[in-house]
Amino acid sequence: MIETGGTGGAETVYLDLVRRLDATRWRHVPVLPRREWMYQQLIEFGIEPIVLRERWSLDPIFFARMYSLIHRFRVDLIHAHLFGSAAQAAVLSRLSGVSAIATLHGTIDVQHDDRLGALKVAAVKYGLKRIVFVSEQLRNSFLERVPLKQGQASVITNGIDAQRFLSSDGSEFRKEFDIKPQEFVIGTVATPGRRAKGLDVLLDVVAILKTRSPGCRFIVVGDLDLGRGVELLHDRDSRGLTNDVVITGFRSDIGRALAALDVYALSSRSEGFPLSLLEAMAAGLPIVATRCGGPEQILQDEVTGLLVQNESAEAIANAIIRLRANANERRRLGDAAAAAVRERFTIDAQIRSYEQLYEDCLVGAPDRGRGSPPIGVDVNRVAV
Repeated sequence: MIETGGTGGAETVYLDLVRRLDATRWRHVPVLPRREWMYQQLIEFGIEPIVLRERWSLDPIFFARMYSLIHRFRVDLIHAHLFGSAAQAAVLSRLSGVSAIATLHGTIDVQHDDRLGALKVAAVKYGLKRIVFVSEQLRNSFLERVPLKQGQASVITNGIDAQRFLSSDGSEFRKEFDIKPQEFVIGTVATPGRRAKGLDVLLDVVAILKTRSPGCRFIVVGDLDLGRGVELLHDRDSRGLTNDVVITGFRSDIGRALAALDVYALSSRSEGFPLSLLEAMAAGLPIVATRCGGPEQILQDEVTGLLVQNESAEAIANAIIRLRANANERRRLGDAAAAAVRERFTIDAQIRSYEQLYEDCLVGAPDRGRGSPPIGVDVNRVAV
């Protein structure tokens, strides 16, 4: 279960689990709220997701249909991603008797101030068998506000297939956006409009460098249909930065985009464990990242990247200027980052950790038909 359907880190982890868990041992019933990017990705993989969403919090029709789905597919374990879906899964676990776990991917997951916020927190606390956090920092932050039972909280860091980013060529990407050979290119991969991503801070960086270090070009790769992408475009244009900042919209060729960069800049205010940062490391890029949670778990300052003050455009700009002036420094940091991601943040390690978690959660649980196909299931009817 997941409460979104577009692009993003949580969504990518969801898809990786469906695609990479051992198909001889695990059978997936993906549930999505909408027919968006994730839906198409699963269709292309050969799995038709069930589309079902709450019309409002605690929607009885949603829970009735999910309850029916769980029993008709003989589900052994419910796995939710993000806080809203975690609360839904906790309620469903109580209703159905099927164990539920959830993965929380960022601090935004638990910053709910709606009137049902306390109820959702209680549901997550008492209804989930395990809660997975993608970083130690995120787990500690959550536990400061929501004490959990001993052993209920786990940490499984995200991983990537680093091989995908080793041999990409960025020349065609540069040509597509008319980037001149002499221009120094700084880029980031983020969903425009999500305040946590700090792209407004990045625009402040652009303004500083336009004066202090002319000849820079910025690339923002992210889905403009999500968040407040139009506002970012307007903000860029109103500040006279139209020619300085390329906002590409969604791209499936992230490897080519990263290969076109000289420096990767992460200006986020808050991060759980950003996959985009791992991808930039795998591409061998020198990185400047704010101290916003996740990057401190991933980067070693001055060794595999440069960590700077959160929400400080001045600090980010100074680090970029430093790297622009020293090609050897860029090469040293990029090589160290690529080596670190291959050693510490592999997709295989992530998948093994989730498989072990699933096994642990199923110890003592009744076998509801694991490994056998569902009988008499009409997916289209269930998805109504």
